[in-house]
Amino acid sequence: MKKILAQFTVAAVAGLLTFTAMADLTQNIPFTAKIVSGSGCPGASTGYAKMTNSTGSLWITPPTNTTSGTFTDASGFGAPYVSVVNVTRKSDLATWCETNSVTFPATNSTSYSLAAYVKKTPPPPTNGQALSLQITWH
Repeated sequence: MKKILAQFTVAAVAGLLTFTAMADLTQNIPFTAKIVSGSGCPGASTGYAKMTNSTGSLWITPPTNTTSGTFTDASGFGAPYVSVVNVTRKSDLATWCETNSVTFPATNSTSYSLAAYVKKTPPPPTNGQALSLQITWH
């Protein structure tokens, strides 16, 4: 009986790990250099990178049972690199914006636009150089 229970527990944990891995998405997106002035968040920037879904749309729908998301610029560039990540909810255009990483409430009943804006004059990155953007659904 213990052997069967142990095999079930391992299978259940493996299934949970598989689900968690499916909830994370990292994309390497080419940086688009474009100087934009502005106030508030994200404010003025020297360029951006935006995540897309599997069809190329800027609107990404979370998996079922999602309650929040964490969007992170995981590019790892050194100083003077600074990015601001911005999330916009499609249903009401609510936004969340922070330096490098932001956690926000989420549900699979709507979609989200995810973008990183570079705040300092490049390089890094140079135009076309990839930014590594990651979304984790919780």
